[in-house]
This record gives sequence, C-alpha cells and structure tokens, in this order.
Amino acid sequence: MLERPNMLLIGAAGRNAGKTELACEVIRRLSPRRAVVGVKVTCVDESLGKCPRGGQGCGVCASLDGPFCIVEERDALGPKDTSRMRRAGAERVLWLRVHKENLQEGVAALIAQIPDDKLIVCESNSARNAIVPGLFFVVRQLGATTVKPSCEAVLPLADEVIDFLGRDRGWSLDPERVMEMSGRFALRPQATAVILAGGKSERMGADKALLDVHGQPMIARIAEQLSFFPELLVSANVPQKFSFLKHRVIPDQWPGKGPLMGIVSCLAQSSHEVCFITGCDTPVIDPLFVLEILAQLGEADVVVPQLPSGRAEPLLAAYKRSIIPTASEMMERGDSCIPRMFDRVRTRYVPFAPPPWYRNLNTPKDYEAFLRGMSERCG
Repeated sequence: MLERPNMLLIGAAGRNAGKTELACEVIRRLSPRRAVVGVKVTCVDESLGKCPRGGQGCGVCASLDGPFCIVEERDALGPKDTSRMRRAGAERVLWLRVHKENLQEGVAALIAQIPDDKLIVCESNSARNAIVPGLFFVVRQLGATTVKPSCEAVLPLADEVIDFLGRDRGWSLDPERVMEMSGRFALRPQATAVILAGGKSERMGADKALLDVHGQPMIARIAEQLSFFPELLVSANVPQKFSFLKHRVIPDQWPGKGPLMGIVSCLAQSSHEVCFITGCDTPVIDPLFVLEILAQLGEADVVVPQLPSGRAEPLLAAYKRSIIPTASEMMERGDSCIPRMFDRVRTRYVPFAPPPWYRNLNTPKDYEAFLRGMSERCG
C-alpha cells in the first residue's frame, strides 16, 4: 500500500455530508503558502451498476472503457466538485475514475503524476484501500445514523470522524487545525506548549534562555519551533525579562520549588488540559516528535521519553492537569523530584534513543559545540 504523508484524504459517510466544502476550505487556507493539488477518486463497483451510487447515474462512469482514467480539471468556474477545488486555490485538480478491481493500479498512476513536494487534498472513501495518507477524515451529517458501504469498510481507519453542522456553522473540527509540517499533514494539537526558563543556569555561567543562537536568544528560537501550538507559556519569575517573546509569562505559585513548580503553575494557568513541557536549553525540537508524544497520552497523566539507560527526560514530555494534586502534595512535603512523581501518577514511558537533533546545553562547552555544529551544517 502506498504511503503519502503529504496527502489529506477526506471521505464521507453519506451524500451531502460537507466533504467538498471541507476540502475546499483546507485548500483555501494552505494554498497561499504551499502548492496544493486537488484530487477526486471515483471507484466504480460493477456490482452496483456503472455508477458508484447505484443505478444509471449521469453516465460519466458508464463511459469508462479501460481499467481507469485520469483527467485534469481545467474549468475553474463550473459546478463540479473538481471545479470548486480549482476555485479554492488548488494548483491542479485531477480526477481518477477507476474500476474497483483496478484501484491499486489507478491510484499508483495518479500519484505518479504529482511531484512529491506538492500537498494533496483528496476526496474519496475507496482510495483509503490503496493509500496511507498523512490524515484521513470521514465527514458525516450531524445526526446521521447510516453509513454508505464504501465508507463503512474504511471507517475504522479514520483519524477523525467529523460532523458537518451546516453551511453556516461549519464542522465539529475547525479546519484551522489542519496544518502542513515538514511536508506532511498533521493536526494542530489542542494543547499548550510550555518553556521552563526559571532556572539559575549555574553550570552555564549565563542565562541559558538568552544565549545567542545565530542572532536570536535561544528561547526565541525554541518558541518559533513550537509556534504550531495554539498557546505558548513561559515559566519564569521575572516576567519583564521575556516580554520580547509576546507570550504569557507565568511565575511560580511557590518560588524555590524547582521545575516541578513551574510545570504545575503553567498547567494551572493554561487554556488546555494538556501541556507539552520543555526547557530553555534544548535548542532544536522536532515537531513530529512532539506530536507523537502528545498522541501517546490516551488515559495516561504523563508521557515521558525514556533513554536507553532507563533515565527519563521530564523536560521533553507531555503532562495533564490531573497531576496537580499529586505534585502539589509532594511539594508541600518538600519533595520536588519529578521522576518520583512519575511513580505516583499514570505515566507512560516512550523509548527514546536520542536522535541527531537532540541537544541539551548545560555548560559553555555544550553551547560552543552546538554553535560549531550549526556552522558546519550551514556550510
């Protein structure tokens, strides 16, 4: 089965479910920044007649002579779904009509016509049987109880089942959450990013958060990499120091309790139940790694990377607000050790063999080595 992380696939549970409207809305939002190719896949099942909806239909699919046919939509003014995608801003729009038994072959030929650096927004249920996209949505009318056969077969594979609330109200999932990241589709997390910047930086001998990295403070570099979050908080007890970031700075509720207090204080002030926590001394953060950590939460209170040595990395982890009572009780007793808290809450450890991007800068030697590495990569 083909894998195309640069594809958003949108299926529908029934007719008039708002599938094309959602595809067009995503294209409108992305096309000013990235080239988007619109795709429609129509799978013809001979057992239903030569119309995917059954019966005689309009005759277009009945005219399919070979195993499949790919045509490019050039009319941006017409009423067809493919024309609507052109009007929404798609650079090209392709329509694949394919017999069910030739689906794999037809989809492979379709994908071969689209360069890898293009984003793809595709309408289809059946295409999910031939391709693994970056995201797969199924749209349904609010309150609908029936599911058409082509959708029923792939419904368990959906990343999100979205209710269409009507043309004036949109969808249960805000299209603004759909984003492109490193050439693949992803959903903007419903979580807050937190940068802990209240440490003393004793081993570094200077405030790590403000160290210069190619002309900008290190904390600003980290904030940019986390800008896909809907909210970012900075944990620090001197708010004016970080006013240049234009993000809320949260002081500790009880000063002197260390990073655990920063985590609890930000969880209490965040707009979301979940916070991704990092320090101000990790200058490179892979957004896809962050999304994977968040995706692991489920019923856990904490998801934390665990190094091969067995040591956990608590400042590159996701925390739920549900840890606050346990963490607060520990700190009242004078215990601010984050790893000891992990034993008292629902903690999920994720194996973490440090990838090339991972750096933790604690000393001037660490900092200098990081800068040298950056200069070498930049040529």
